[in-house]
Amino acid sequence: MPEEKITQIQRYLIIAVLFLLCIVLLLLILGRDDTGKIPQQKAEFTPHPPPVERPFFDNQDAVFKEFVEDLNATKESMLSKIEQNTTAQGFDANLSQQENFEQNVSEERSFGHSQIPPEVAPKTTPVPSNQGAKLAIIIDDMMSKEQVKKLKSLNLKLNPSFFPPYKNHDDTPKLAAEFDFYMVHLPLEAIAFNHKLPFLKASDSAEKIEESIRRIKQDFKGLRYINNHTGSLFTSDERAMRKLFVALKKYDLLFVDSRTIGASKALKMAQEFGQSYIKRDIFLDNEEDVDYTKNQLKNVVELAKKRGFAIAIGHPKKTTFKALEESRDLLKSVELVYLSEIYGE
Repeated sequence: MPEEKITQIQRYLIIAVLFLLCIVLLLLILGRDDTGKIPQQKAEFTPHPPPVERPFFDNQDAVFKEFVEDLNATKESMLSKIEQNTTAQGFDANLSQQENFEQNVSEERSFGHSQIPPEVAPKTTPVPSNQGAKLAIIIDDMMSKEQVKKLKSLNLKLNPSFFPPYKNHDDTPKLAAEFDFYMVHLPLEAIAFNHKLPFLKASDSAEKIEESIRRIKQDFKGLRYINNHTGSLFTSDERAMRKLFVALKKYDLLFVDSRTIGASKALKMAQEFGQSYIKRDIFLDNEEDVDYTKNQLKNVVELAKKRGFAIAIGHPKKTTFKALEESRDLLKSVELVYLSEIYGE
């Protein structure tokens, strides 16, 4: 290629480069603001509606979740203590503490979740207040001669509730027969408890449940009332409770709800089967302390006076027996009765 032609091409390239540089410089000059600085790109503003103020209870799911986590931690701690006390204090202590634990769980779970069933009056109206309020005190976990002896020594009209016969307490029907009135304390499946005696499971067949109730009716002559020992899982299961109520009705028995969980289906079943809903109002001895139990007795006496009747549950503990002994004057202000004297069924 001739040298003259190469020189001409080089000129064209130089001109093109200079032209591009001029364009770049022009763009930079146009892009500067009055201060001589290149402005930052501003984000496009999109208007939003003002935030809506949500009521406090919109956060109840988060609050309840945190509450349940705390409750589970408390549960694990309590179960650990119960396990330790089983070794140190024996079988009786374990049964009572677990029942108390389930009651505490039931009261706490009712927060924002399942409420304790409303009060349903018995079919037979209690006596008017001017004739005296009625108070039925149930003593659960009865299984030994020593417990029977201590209970009788109080010389108070109480409602003992005996475990069905099993191994180390196979004579409970005989012990129960020493009282004018007694109940059976039926172990039912709990949410978190390793039973030391046989219990009915929510998954049990109707036939198995009926056979268990048949044996109880056969062993305990004249039995009319059964209340649950533990049973938070069983009593909150509608299908399980329906199977139980079918068996109870067949053998002419009435269920007393110990209320170990707020989600109990006992109320619904009582209505479905045309029976009075019988439930515990107050546990006397969640704490193994004389003063605590005496205060609980005052509370249930006041409830009985206000409503005409009330039902309390205690256990055969030394502190409970002592509190009952020291509350004789208080208990004279109401009429201690058997459950049959309130419900007449």
